[in-house]
Formats: sequence, structure tokens, C-alpha cells
Amino acid sequence: MIKVTFLHALACVFLFQAALALPASSREDILQLADQLVQQADNLAQSTFDRFRGWKNEIADREQAVLFKSEAFAASCRLFLRLSAEHSGFSGTDNLRTNLFNAYTFLVRSFRELEQDFRSVSVNECRQTLNDLERTFMRWPASDNLAYLHQKFIQANDRTVYLIELRRPSEYQRRPFSSLESLFRYNYLQKRSRDPWKYKVQVDRTTLEKMDFGPTITLTFDGCLVMDMIEYVNRPVFLIENGKKRPLTSPAALNRFGGWKAVFEVPAEVLQSYPEGSPLQ
Repeated sequence: MIKVTFLHALACVFLFQAALALPASSREDILQLADQLVQQADNLAQSTFDRFRGWKNEIADREQAVLFKSEAFAASCRLFLRLSAEHSGFSGTDNLRTNLFNAYTFLVRSFRELEQDFRSVSVNECRQTLNDLERTFMRWPASDNLAYLHQKFIQANDRTVYLIELRRPSEYQRRPFSSLESLFRYNYLQKRSRDPWKYKVQVDRTTLEKMDFGPTITLTFDGCLVMDMIEYVNRPVFLIENGKKRPLTSPAALNRFGGWKAVFEVPAEVLQSYPEGSPLQ
């Protein structure tokens, strides 16, 4: 006879969660939001039916179309809740997180068909819950989970670096950087560390091709103070101005442009791309 102690049971829970490769809190959040969405969708379908039927007890063809879409969305929500609670593998435990996000994309499509024909407070509530689901998926680390890739950098086989960005619920785009300078400038604008590669994620080609191309990101350090990010004695500071790097020759000149706190550290490659201009006295 095997005695199952509390600690043994707890260990089993942890092992099960590890097998799923999902944070327990995130999975529980998904389940709770899915249950909330089912209730909202059912209320929406019922209130829509009551509203249309209450108008002279007649339902026009266009109203019927909305009713069918509201019922289809409610059914989609129930299926998503069922999949969220699934523990039998759902196409393999290694892919559970990704499969749930894919299910979420189908759910959003169903909602989008309803939303374009109907506006109500209940629709807004459903939209908010869907947005909460998206944010929860963003907290699940996986290179094939598009939501997790939001605001991260990926590099393609041709060395192009992309920013992954949410375009609309469940749809993400890849925006290429025009240069290394653009990448570093964007990273600074986001108030991240000086090293953008900390936010780089390796993805496979299939994941990359799931995303459409977005507008190219073209940023420069024009009007900024910059210096080489490699530390050495007497590193010069430059002002990027009119396509040239102008060296600052004194502490007074540096203070005039904001002091050390205004200086950006950049790769030597970025500095070398600018011809040297006249010194700033």
C-alpha cells in the first residue's frame, strides 16, 4: 500500500505543471477569463434576441444574421473554455500553450464577424475580456507563441532584424529595422537597457511566416549625443548633426547639451557610418 502524503501530492502537481510547460497562474487566468467570456457571450446572445424580438415581435433578415453570429460566438466561447480546461494533451503537452493561442485566434475571428455588424455595451465587455486574454498569453514564454513575441526582436536567416508588434487582437506583424542604428535608437526610446539583444528571441521560419510585414522602422541618433559603447580611456563624445558626428572638445560643451545623462552608447559600426564634422568648442 502506497501512502500519498501532502508533500508527495504537491510534488505531483508541480511535475504535472512542468510537463505542461505552463505557469500555473497563467493557465488559471486563462481558464477564469474563458469562463467569464462564456457568461458574457451567452448574455449577449440572449439580450440580442430579446432586443430584436421586442421590436414589434418581428426579426428582420439583417437582425437574424446578427443573431446567428452572436450564437456562433457564444458557441466558440464554450469550445474555448472546454479546450482551456483540457488536460488530456490537446495535440501534445509540448504544444499546449501554442495550441491554446491558436484557439484564441479562431475565437477572435468569430467575435470580429459579430462586432462589425453590431454594437452594444455587452460587445464592449466581451472585447475587454478578449484583450485580457491576449495580455495573459503575452506572459507565457515560448518562441512559437506570437503573443509572447510582442515588442521583442527576432533575426531572420538573411540577418534582417524585426520588431514583433501587435497589430490588432491575435494578429502580429514583423517590422524590419532599416539599420543597426535604428535598432539601438528604438531600444533606447523604449527606455530599455543599452543592449537590444537582451530582447532577441530565436524563432523558426514557420513562426516568422505567420506574421505579415509591417512598416520599416527608420530611426537615427540625429540631434543626440553618442559615444562608443566599448569602454576605453578618453572615449570621445559626439553630437550627431546634419549627417555628421561632431566631437565635443570640453566638459562645458558636454554640459551645454545635457551632460553625461544625455549620452547614448552605440556600437562602433554606428559611429563609423558618420563622417566626422567640425569640433564643438
